[in-house]
Amino acid sequence: MLLAIDGGNTNIVFGLRKTEDDYLTWRMATASATTADDYAAWLSFHLANHGFALSDISGVIISTVVPDTLSALKRFAELYLPEPRYVLMGDDLSHGVVIAIDKPEQAGADRIANTAAASHYYPRPAIVIDFGTATTFDYVSKEGAYCGGVISPGVNLSVGALYQAAARLPLIDPKHWHTDMPVIGKSTIEAMNSGLFFGYASLVEGIIARMKADIASDQVTVLATGGLGQLFADAISIIDHYDANLTLKGLAIIFKRQQDHL
Repeated sequence: MLLAIDGGNTNIVFGLRKTEDDYLTWRMATASATTADDYAAWLSFHLANHGFALSDISGVIISTVVPDTLSALKRFAELYLPEPRYVLMGDDLSHGVVIAIDKPEQAGADRIANTAAASHYYPRPAIVIDFGTATTFDYVSKEGAYCGGVISPGVNLSVGALYQAAARLPLIDPKHWHTDMPVIGKSTIEAMNSGLFFGYASLVEGIIARMKADIASDQVTVLATGGLGQLFADAISIIDHYDANLTLKGLAIIFKRQQDHL
């Protein structure tokens, strides 16, 4: 089975591919001090809870947007996992995704993987919204190329900024948000929840509308992924699909391309 590792600024997602659409996933907090042995012990524990072991893994692909974690992740793969092993790097254009931006080497590995999956599984052109530490909006052309996008502060960054800048406002937990919250809050906490949730939903709606105007196509598929993606997909009618494993699926596609070209 393939192990896909998606390293983000907040969490590293380890996805064990059972079938094309079915992944077992676990999240570990991103920390530059984590060692190869730490990754092995942690993942072995979670695999065992599902009846698997490191020896069941037949290949691994690593993607991370945090350079400080890459060395330990590669070392983990070299020590504990079999070949084939592949590291997806934004400046290594052998991944097979066409990068149609001014500086292709600047494309993030997660955005490359999302483009690969969106191109393979969904109608194009498409907009991919990834709700992570930053919320990214990626434009995938009709031909399947990554053509740039938008980067905005993520939901949790917005929540933290409001708490830190306003002395009397409490820290809000987005886990309590739901789509039928009142817009007009009757308390400080209700008003904050409304402002943060509906304000962010309006940001997403506005950016999608402006991107669609730039794309100038009658049919644009809008996809959401990432931690809070499901919540906003439920709240925003112009999001067509939520795919929790979109990035992992893209990594699996890129891994297969690499093996096919060997």
